[in-house]
Amino acid sequence: MLLALFGLGYWYAETYGIYAGLPPFTPVLLWDYSGERTYEVTLRGASDALKVRLEGELKQGSLKVWISRNGRRVTRPRVYRERFGGELKSRLDPGRYTLHFALEDARGWVRLDWVSTKFESW
Repeated sequence: MLLALFGLGYWYAETYGIYAGLPPFTPVLLWDYSGERTYEVTLRGASDALKVRLEGELKQGSLKVWISRNGRRVTRPRVYRERFGGELKSRLDPGRYTLHFALEDARGWVRLDWVSTKFESW
């Protein structure tokens, strides 16, 4: 019975893909997944930047990240493949923004986290 369930799960993952996890709280496990996830972020007067922390390892596929406002991109898309980690900081005006994570045939895991903050130049 357990072997049959495992076989069914493998067939489903190969056919439709799997996205398992809830960012920013848990890592996301991916198996041949293609799709886009969006998250709304509001920057208030006390914050003027959006900081996105990315970490992961994709055995295949890619992750693309960008920020938009009212349907228009305000940052260039960044593409990640294989093993990656780091932060993206974007200086923005106060308002509502949409954070986009687009995955293309991704297999592996990613950890996504974001926060609005004050911009500090390096």
